[in-house]
Amino acid sequence: MTVTVLIASEFELSSQVEAQWLANLPSARREQIVGWQDPRARHRSLVGSRLLAQGLHRLGFAGDVLATLRYHAPSRPTLALPVNFSLSHCEGRIVCALSTQGAVGIDVEGLGSLRAHQFRLYFSAAERAWAGRSASRFYAVWTRKEAVVKAASQRGLRDVARVDTAQGEQLAAFEGRLWHTVRVPVGRRHLAHLALAEPPQALTFHRVTHSVLERDAALACADTVR
Repeated sequence: MTVTVLIASEFELSSQVEAQWLANLPSARREQIVGWQDPRARHRSLVGSRLLAQGLHRLGFAGDVLATLRYHAPSRPTLALPVNFSLSHCEGRIVCALSTQGAVGIDVEGLGSLRAHQFRLYFSAAERAWAGRSASRFYAVWTRKEAVVKAASQRGLRDVARVDTAQGEQLAAFEGRLWHTVRVPVGRRHLAHLALAEPPQALTFHRVTHSVLERDAALACADTVR
């Protein structure tokens, strides 16, 4: 299994770049995002779409790679390509994971003040004991749980409580099977995990700057015009 994770910092898009990146999306998705009043939400989503496009190009896919991108609320988005992918963003970070074999899920969170004892509905007694009063341990458990749910389920947050991370730091149980979890290097102020159906044969992490995303999007646009 080849797995690629792309990591970007949040940044504000100029009106020109926002319009260009919206134009690169399928019309249904473009109409959804245009209707969002929060510019930061629009920009995070658009950065995620460009990370996905770059990840697909890194895997060897060419042309208009986002043409078949579909969002089926409340299910995860899909592509008509032999690739599984997962997107996540929070204040300050946007991440995208792509897998050529098997399901993949990713979740990123900014480190805050939440603690495990505040989430008895979602954390087991063993998980609360391990996390204690540590905020970083709370977010470590939470991101592992949510990454597994994204990889395995279509039902969203309500399944987080059913993910058992007490199997060790690299395994989590959900619906009768074990999922492999890997911590993603997203910096000291954030925490992220990847969930995989199988151990990856190759796993790479790439930090991507906004200048690279803008350049690659412009090149893709030029190729489409030709």
